[in-house]
Amino acid sequence: MNLDQILDQRKIIVTCGTGGVGKTTVSAALALRSALRGYKTLVITIDPAKRLVTSLGLKELGDKPTDLTPLLANLKLSSGMKPGGSLHALMPDTRTTFENFVNNLSSDPTVAERVMRNPIYQIFAKEFSGTNEFMALERLWSLWNQGEYDRIILDTPPSRNTLTFLEAPKLLGRFFDENFIRWLVLPTNKLVSETMKRALSILEKLTGTGFMSSLFDFANALFEIRARFSANLKRIMELLGSENVGFLMITTPTPEAVPEVSLFIDNLKKNHFQFDGMTLNRTLSHLHADASGKSAPETDAIAVIRSLQNRETYVIERLKKEGIPICATLPELARDIHSLEDLAHVAMALVPDSPI
Repeated sequence: MNLDQILDQRKIIVTCGTGGVGKTTVSAALALRSALRGYKTLVITIDPAKRLVTSLGLKELGDKPTDLTPLLANLKLSSGMKPGGSLHALMPDTRTTFENFVNNLSSDPTVAERVMRNPIYQIFAKEFSGTNEFMALERLWSLWNQGEYDRIILDTPPSRNTLTFLEAPKLLGRFFDENFIRWLVLPTNKLVSETMKRALSILEKLTGTGFMSSLFDFANALFEIRARFSANLKRIMELLGSENVGFLMITTPTPEAVPEVSLFIDNLKKNHFQFDGMTLNRTLSHLHADASGKSAPETDAIAVIRSLQNRETYVIERLKKEGIPICATLPELARDIHSLEDLAHVAMALVPDSPI
């Protein structure tokens, strides 16, 4: 399938990839293309570097959707077409999402207040591995539940490992596991209890008086909301596994891409998620020796380009041999994306044989 066909089939598209491959730019371009095709579209990003803000030519994005539709009217598309849909963008504040998350889980407001006032919560909400990823899914679920948008593009948090996004919900789920919290609150094994007390006493000396009591109080509060969390996590995972959701991988044509995408697909299959294809970004196959297509003198620069093109061809052949679908290829751009006009060029290049 090409990306237009994927946009027509899926209501939610989750873009994944390691940091530095242009994932946020591709996500924004895909959202713009969706809007141009007539869908009311929302693009969500969890990106501390604020690349989406730059790509859209904005000064900032907030925790509530920003309507960019008025800006689309000024776009000058080569096809002469005007947008039939609308474009909205959102960069959730993880802390705000987490606080809303805890409030929604707590049947008693005093329990939520206990959690959020606890010093351990401050550390947990900011530093716990997987928090950003899970909060992205939590916000996705909330927006999907509202039913306001035809299409949602989720640009996953930047990571060195593509699989981090898939593992985060399970990691956070294990933290909320009843047995773990019971062990923390009421350790029955005397040896474990004494060992934990010694460890916590050291931490208390390092972090200040009250650490142990704060930790136990935090665990007790979590114990009260664990059931609701588990139910929420189940609903999110069911949504991700439904036919409404498709996963795209964004990468560059390097040899590392082949084993990485293979592992990614295997993990999607284990979770019963739908893999729709991959987009190869920053390709060089469009470059020629010179404008006329004739051979040019073999300078060092041309030799480097030819070497990279050969590597790119090798990667594409390996991907095809593995049966991995490539739904789009995007050329290396001469400059960064800093406006909707720039982004429109990328959006058009996503499916080059179709105006929209």
